[in-house]
Amino acid sequence: MIRNAFSAMSIDRRFSISVAVALLPVLILCGRLVVHEWHAYVVADGALYAFQSYRAGLQAIERVSAERGPTNSALGEDLPTPEARRAALRRARDESDARIEKLIEMLQASRCPACDGDLARIKEARNELAGARANVDQLVRLPLAQRGERAVSSAVDGMIKVIPQFAPAIDALAANVVKGDTRALNCLILATLTADLREAAGQLGSHFTATLTARRALRQEDQLAIERTEGRVDQLRELIDAHVRDRSTLESTAFDRMNQLYFGEGIAYIAEVRRLASRSGGAAISPAQLADHYVPMMRPITVFRDQVLDLAETEIRHHRSNALALLAASGLAACVLLAILLSMATLFRRRVIRPLLDATHVIGAIANGDLTAEIPAARYRGEIKAMFNAIGVLKANSVERQQLERERDRLIHELKATAETDFLTHLLNRRAFESRARASCAERNTAEPELALIMFDIDHFKKINDTYGHATGDHALQLVARLCLDTCRPSDVVARWGGEEFAVLSRVHDAAEALAIADRLRRRISETRIPFNGKDGFTITASFGVALASACDSRDVARLFRHADRLLYQAKEAGRDRIVADPIGVPSGSA
Repeated sequence: MIRNAFSAMSIDRRFSISVAVALLPVLILCGRLVVHEWHAYVVADGALYAFQSYRAGLQAIERVSAERGPTNSALGEDLPTPEARRAALRRARDESDARIEKLIEMLQASRCPACDGDLARIKEARNELAGARANVDQLVRLPLAQRGERAVSSAVDGMIKVIPQFAPAIDALAANVVKGDTRALNCLILATLTADLREAAGQLGSHFTATLTARRALRQEDQLAIERTEGRVDQLRELIDAHVRDRSTLESTAFDRMNQLYFGEGIAYIAEVRRLASRSGGAAISPAQLADHYVPMMRPITVFRDQVLDLAETEIRHHRSNALALLAASGLAACVLLAILLSMATLFRRRVIRPLLDATHVIGAIANGDLTAEIPAARYRGEIKAMFNAIGVLKANSVERQQLERERDRLIHELKATAETDFLTHLLNRRAFESRARASCAERNTAEPELALIMFDIDHFKKINDTYGHATGDHALQLVARLCLDTCRPSDVVARWGGEEFAVLSRVHDAAEALAIADRLRRRISETRIPFNGKDGFTITASFGVALASACDSRDVARLFRHADRLLYQAKEAGRDRIVADPIGVPSGSA
């Protein structure tokens, strides 16, 4: 019936229906192309906004970190606190609050459901900052003699602990940027490393606040904290240098200035303060004097970070412009294609269908004897090649998108691996180790019911660096790492805890098995010679602390770490090259 009805239509109407049916798939393809490019533009635009939020987050962290300078100065001043110090502290807090509020506003304006958790964490960090400030203000209102050293240290630590609360939100924003523009990944990593360097540099100065306020010499725990932070600064410098070498456009005056002023003069100044503070009676330097001299040396770090962020923003904006251009081009191409097809149909209708109708009319007129009908003359043309060009454009865009997605997944995988691995020893880093430890504490294993944490520290490692050089010291760390992997079981979790300190997490049947593992490792380390200048070199020893989760009476990871660290400290105090465990200790040379 439909076929008969279609045959009964005039050729003009049948042609119109056929053109409409033929144009429908073309219209769908063009629509898909435009929608695809629109989605690419939306993602690129979202990446730019995420980058701006990411930048605001780094700036907020930097201002909160910089606030510790005036805070430490105020904690070291006796009453009445000089107006200049109070004014500096107010300005620093106002700047921190302004940066945090800007970040919160940007996250609220993003209309991103996934950002709600990040927003909540930022607000929680703001509340913790307010609490830390209140603690500082309470101490500042007391005379200097009544400010307990432990209270001052707690106040400084409270300000430091605020910074990590920002990290999850900043990492999430960086991931959103990478999703929109993978080419910005290197700059984002470098900017994050530089921000971490600024925080570590600030912490390095803050380690002296309680000591200088109390006007006493540095203690062993102070020295350890300073050395760990210095190790973190050195690690960050190596990572930053590696990324700058991979991208020559980042080698600039700001980078050279950072190396000269901070890594040259700043680190030297901290070393001098540490030398003075290690003497009996401490250093005759106040926290305010330390901040006035040291804080300006950290500013090139922020300048270099801003330069990296400017370069990243330029790249992201360029990517967004390209996406917009592709969207406009695809929309224009779709419109032009449809116009061409309609023009072709109209031309075909005018040059073929209408002359055919006219011929039918003329033939009918002649058949009826009307010889006055005019016989028209027509020239005919037609093109359909443009449609295939549109399909080719759609295919090319799909292929390009698939390649970009594969590259993005590869880069994200590399970033995750880099974030969990110590660059020197290729063991797990501290962050990854803590994550594995939390998971192990939550597990239950009837075959090996006991969870043991073995922490050890290479004895007199600074002397090794001073005597044989840092390159030999690094080689020693790498040899120790290989010994750990060769000695420990495949199921054990081995990590470089920081500096010359290592950690092993092991499932064992009992304390004796844990001690056996630690002693095996201690023996292998002491029996291994470290080559130097092509000769036999020298040997090293290590001090061990072995903590059992059951001995801590807790499955709390932080408590287990603290317990193992105390045991390690006892081993070093007892003469080094030995193992101290709870409930029993194993002296040097015993199993």
